[in-house]
Amino acid sequence: MNKHKQNLPYTLALRTPSNFRKFLSACNRKLSRVCRSFEPLATAHLTIKFLGHSSDYLNDEKIIELLPEIYEVSKNYLPLSIFVRGFSTFTYGNNKNSVIFLKVMPNEQLENFHNEICEVFAKRFEIFPHADQENFEPHITLSKDIFSEKTELIEKLLTRSKKMAKRRLKLDDLVVMSANRLFPVQAEIDRPLICPPVK
Repeated sequence: MNKHKQNLPYTLALRTPSNFRKFLSACNRKLSRVCRSFEPLATAHLTIKFLGHSSDYLNDEKIIELLPEIYEVSKNYLPLSIFVRGFSTFTYGNNKNSVIFLKVMPNEQLENFHNEICEVFAKRFEIFPHADQENFEPHITLSKDIFSEKTELIEKLLTRSKKMAKRRLKLDDLVVMSANRLFPVQAEIDRPLICPPVK
């Protein structure tokens, strides 16, 4: 199993459509000199909100129970049109680049969607101060496996990417992702809900 998946919390996300994979592949090729590996194209997504780590309270059964309520909030925002352009990085310990992503351009509808999920589910889902509300930075992760020593080359690629043409993307495939499964967000849940595994 991918080492990054083991620590992933439940995540409310919009999956990118299959016709976007060619563009993602092109992005990966541009970054091939600075990344050892890339995130699977089949699970490329835009995170709306990290919901929380698996626990006695938050588990698959609880997520399934909450799907119709999440749908009630979400239906006011979908489908969602966004524009993407350029690359950027998240940096963690020792100021090293550790995640490189495709930037999502500012979008009021997307920000409102994120904020309403945070507010409606404040007592049921974890708060992640580094990633929620004013710190919410919409993105599509490309790689979590960067050659951190190639700082100068990474900076050149990030700078060049600002000249990329912006690309419009329509998103409506909303799911809750766990390390092992995808739970489609829908109005009614027929038991048993059969959820596809994350590959």
